[in-house]
Amino acid sequence: MVLLIALLVVLGISLLSLIGGVLLLYKEKLAKFLSKYLVSFAIGALLAVAFLDLLPEAIEQHTAGNVLIYSLAGILVFYMGEKTLLWYHHHSLEHIEEHKKHHPEEKAHPVGYLITIGDAMHNFLDGVIIAASFLVDIRLGFVTSLAVLFHELPQEIGDFAVMLHAGFGRTKVFLYNLFAQLTAVLGVLIGFFYLPLFENFEAILLAFAAGAFIYVASTDLLPETHREKTLSKSALQVGLLVLGILAMWYIGILFHE
Repeated sequence: MVLLIALLVVLGISLLSLIGGVLLLYKEKLAKFLSKYLVSFAIGALLAVAFLDLLPEAIEQHTAGNVLIYSLAGILVFYMGEKTLLWYHHHSLEHIEEHKKHHPEEKAHPVGYLITIGDAMHNFLDGVIIAASFLVDIRLGFVTSLAVLFHELPQEIGDFAVMLHAGFGRTKVFLYNLFAQLTAVLGVLIGFFYLPLFENFEAILLAFAAGAFIYVASTDLLPETHREKTLSKSALQVGLLVLGILAMWYIGILFHE
């Protein structure tokens, strides 16, 4: 039953993320507007889940010292993955333009394939993390899934934008991103069947997930908000970030009750 719930949740996340990307194809201005401010909310949501849910739950099951080591491992793994595969939506558009100038005969820049591979690996890890959360507690599974969703929406819009700019047609952009999203389902299945075989897997995975969430929020999303220079819009971003924290905190309380 828990596995079925986790699969439905992951499919829901994938569907909503793809809707965000498709919105870019037909309502570009609206999609970019939503993405800009969803990023701020996602930062708050990811940090809140990491510090208020995942880390406390992991520390309950393992020593604090080991939990912090596993969290650091999560940060390092996501850093190396991003460094190697150009994972997220702020890939170098300037490099794409330079490639187009020197290779006009090529319709699609290779960075589009890297984005697909990287996104697929990232979504697979999301699936494993969600599986671990549901295995520990259904409440934790839902809270973690919400944080993943709030991050996935702006990321998917960004990935669609970069792949379009790299020369991919709309159909290919959609199909490649659909493939990348569905790897999360594989992550859930593998997580549910193999994680229980390892001792202390819950604490390790939850701490790892906390590190990953902290990394994504702090180094991938937070810099995006610094592009906004006006006082009013900056204040709105700060407000949305705080709202993201409060929302996840309150949702956590509701699930506890």
